Amino acid sequence: MVERRSPKPLIRVRLLVPPLKVMSKKDILIALIVGEIVALLIWPVWLNLNAFMNYWPLRWLLLIILPIVSLLVLWIASLIGRRLPIIWQFAKFGLIGVLNTLLDFGVLNFLSYLTKVYSGSTLILLNVFAFLAANINSYFWNKSWTFSSRSRNVAAEFGRFLIVSIIGFGINSLILWLLTSLMHPLAGISPQLWENIAKLAATVIYTIWNFIGYKLIVFKEATISSGDNRA
Repeated sequence: MVERRSPKPLIRVRLLVPPLKVMSKKDILIALIVGEIVALLIWPVWLNLNAFMNYWPLRWLLLIILPIVSLLVLWIASLIGRRLPIIWQFAKFGLIGVLNTLLDFGVLNFLSYLTKVYSGSTLILLNVFAFLAANINSYFWNKSWTFSSRSRNVAAEFGRFLIVSIIGFGINSLILWLLTSLMHPLAGISPQLWENIAKLAATVIYTIWNFIGYKLIVFKEATISSGDNRA
């Protein structure tokens, strides 16, 4: 007698049901704090650009809007990250990256505002101070939050971080110098705005480099450990 089996369904539907707790209190607090700091760091960039100054009295609204935006973006990333953990990690890296970028831009614009230097080799010197401030900040945020590294060998870890960051700084400065020294501002753009356009282009490229370098070289022990925990 032949046993008859019920046909298997051709299509299986899996519902994505987010857990009740998708973000920790620490994540929420960090998102709000980063949003506040980013709002404050926009101010020196705004002053140096001297653009849309009619809206300068409304700058205080940034202290309300940006923390909410930071929290919303991180919450959406946490939902997507339930299926793709790399999205959640990259979102945290991106949020800290925005903070680092605004710190970098803020320091550079503040120094340019004081010295009236917008191009040439002197600008690279100013960029060194901006780079150092942003990357010291980057190390502590990414170590403690983005990659959750618990490595006790801080010297070796920071050494790897420094090497990756210096290479990133070289990429950043080279692109900044090429665009501000070998190219003139296009379409009547002011030197201040052209400086920031060049800085933005440099930042996009070196941010991609930094994420890959930090994940696979600097905090590789934390990456391996998290992989073992999911196995």
